[in-house]
Amino acid sequence: MSSTPTPLPPGHYLKIPFVWEPGCPLPNPSSALSFQPAPADWLLEALSQVLATSLDPADQLAVAQNGSHGAANLLLSLASPHFEQLPDWWQLARNPAGQSIGFVLSSVFPRNGEQPLEGTVFYLGVLPEHRGLAYSRQLLDQATRTLVQIGVRRILCDTAACNTPMIAAFRHAGYLEKEPWPRPLR
Repeated sequence: MSSTPTPLPPGHYLKIPFVWEPGCPLPNPSSALSFQPAPADWLLEALSQVLATSLDPADQLAVAQNGSHGAANLLLSLASPHFEQLPDWWQLARNPAGQSIGFVLSSVFPRNGEQPLEGTVFYLGVLPEHRGLAYSRQLLDQATRTLVQIGVRRILCDTAACNTPMIAAFRHAGYLEKEPWPRPLR
């Protein structure tokens, strides 16, 4: 007997949370990619390209309402009030040929009293012309290494249930998968 999925409330889509915590695998320090701090102008353009082709329904809505550059500006403006990061935590990735292939934006949640530091991958993206080459996993590994080096106790992330490449990256990286939850589009 198969169970029927509960219908989503109008204006919602499913997000799948993933958690890295002590006991989860640490990523291998080697990568075919090299990383450096992402220049702001490059990051805005790269984020615009990624958002324009994103599988995430909230990204798609933001692009439809604001255009890809407007959506990128809006997303970046949300980082500072809700997360903390140093400039070198937001990195562009280059392949062995020196091509920029994507970026990873690692951030931490503001400290809450004596609570241990927790982090998140605020966003990561592979530029459209470089997709399908398993770069998302290498970007996730870099974010995990960065956040662990900072000293976070846990890394809390989520992705749209329809984003199968990112779901696969989290699973292969050993993140713990939690129950999906309905997220409002707005």
